[in-house]
Amino acid sequence: MMLNPRLTNCVECSTVSALLTDIDCKITELAKNQYYNIIYSLGLKVPEVAFLDLLNYKRILTYRYYNEQYACGYSTLKIASKVKILIHK
Repeated sequence: MMLNPRLTNCVECSTVSALLTDIDCKITELAKNQYYNIIYSLGLKVPEVAFLDLLNYKRILTYRYYNEQYACGYSTLKIASKVKILIHK
């Protein structure tokens, strides 16, 4: 049995524009860590899978921002739950 986390108590956190902002902040943080790893050999953790998943969710949410019928089989709350998991990984 697989557990699916849900985002239920934060209405303004699950808007497309808020999610895009959160994704941009996390991508910036991961990119800075990668930059510091290259320049200063710090060895900071940069999860590549989460980075790529965040880019995919950003693409999906950007399409949904301009066309609300895009990926209508998935609710915005379900997408928001997945994004929040990736951000806090």
